[in-house]
Amino acid sequence: MDQDSGMDKRNELDVFSRIIHLGMLIPGIAAWLTGELADDFEKAEHLGFTIHKWLGITLASFVCLRLLYGIIGPKTIRFTQWLPFTKERLRAVGEDVLGLLRFQLPDRPTHVGLAGLVETFGLAVFTWMALTGTLLFFFLMPGQEARGIWHFIEEIHEIGESLIPVFLLLHVGAVILHALFGRHLWKPMIFLKE
Repeated sequence: MDQDSGMDKRNELDVFSRIIHLGMLIPGIAAWLTGELADDFEKAEHLGFTIHKWLGITLASFVCLRLLYGIIGPKTIRFTQWLPFTKERLRAVGEDVLGLLRFQLPDRPTHVGLAGLVETFGLAVFTWMALTGTLLFFFLMPGQEARGIWHFIEEIHEIGESLIPVFLLLHVGAVILHALFGRHLWKPMIFLKE
């Protein structure tokens, strides 16, 4: 721990990572909340769809930045360092789950163990929503009923609507739990000191 700020240096993220996080958070939640408004795309007047699609395309832009940054960004942000698909990383996930069952919070660096699994799930969901939403953004014709492949893409896009609250429950729940135990991991994400 950094004696001066109380912040664990293992969890420090660079400014660009935090901007990307906020850039996914704000339009992502707003797009999710306006998802029901988008059902008016079949009408000639479709303000709800217009609002939802622009929030979604903003999210898609930040998802693209995150995916690119996961390849070329700082070491702690690169997918090669934290995606939980190695034996050692999966073992860390298991240890974290067992620890939670004993009422012990994981104490690991950013993106390691259970946190890495949850964040991988969230990034996969938001990537899914961004990809399907971008296809709908460019090819769904407002004022007309979606048919064929566009109806299918619309349906699989809506599957993500049910996965987002699962991710939010896990991710925000973990942040709240850590905060209750004195680790305010959310503060550095909005440029405050922990």
